Amino acid sequence: MKKILFAFLLLVSVSANAQQDAIYSQYMFNPFAINPAYAGSRDAMSGVLLMREQWRGIEGAPSTQTFSFHAPISKQKMALGLNLFNDGLGPTRNTGFLATYAYHLKLGKGKLSFGLRGGIFASRFDRTLLSYQDQTDKFANLGTAQALTPTFDFGSYFYTQRFYAGLSVSHLMENQINYPDLPQDAYTTMSRHFMFATGAAIELGPNTVFKPSALVKYVQNAPVNIDINASFLFRKVLWLGASYRTDKGIVLLTEVNITDYLRIGYSYDIVLNNLKRFTTGTHELMVGFDIQPGKTKSISPRYL
Repeated sequence: MKKILFAFLLLVSVSANAQQDAIYSQYMFNPFAINPAYAGSRDAMSGVLLMREQWRGIEGAPSTQTFSFHAPISKQKMALGLNLFNDGLGPTRNTGFLATYAYHLKLGKGKLSFGLRGGIFASRFDRTLLSYQDQTDKFANLGTAQALTPTFDFGSYFYTQRFYAGLSVSHLMENQINYPDLPQDAYTTMSRHFMFATGAAIELGPNTVFKPSALVKYVQNAPVNIDINASFLFRKVLWLGASYRTDKGIVLLTEVNITDYLRIGYSYDIVLNNLKRFTTGTHELMVGFDIQPGKTKSISPRYL
């Protein structure tokens, strides 16, 4: 019981002092998850299904499932997209439906895009999963509380065939999640999340491409988190890479280009902080596809 209690306290502490939004280890292969301005940049109808199980072995640890889709509008500089997500942590579960609009401008040898994403954020708080020593506590009521609130994200993204850099911010309005059947002081504020991502593709030879990338994340009242990644593409089929996180973590990842249109990725996070005593790590599985109507062959692989 002491081990379980200590693990739970660590889990709550880490969650309270880190990003509220889900963390993605394969951000370099799925930029649309963190930046709406990425929509349309692949010049194809592009979709990604992602499943993430964080801190396996700890009951109530984060579990995330997402689906995203985006595509350019034919013969236009615009793009549309959508994001669906389901994110659980302990007694809470957040789901959402977000739509994206992006506009691309020619800038030198590359393009600069701006994207706005907005939609509904639904939060569900299951009080039946909590135990109270004091049954007179004002929160000790059985049942589920639910709340709905709008949310908006904004991003900018510059890219060429071999380089990209993007800045995004989520939850622009910092709306509160208020549960109608809970006391008025029982609410959560959706803090702004700032993210800067950059990367490049460098050909080392006819069969090898080096792709360094970095992601900087900041939320008020939380330390800056930096992910640094190095990935290599072999024979245009197999990606192998590793990341280091300043919040004491290492990520091993791979992606396979099954066909010109289909790719599968997997990552494994190794915890280096005190949580390593209670978890076997984090698993993240991603399936992506790109479809170009009217074209018999896609440009493969897509480095960025």
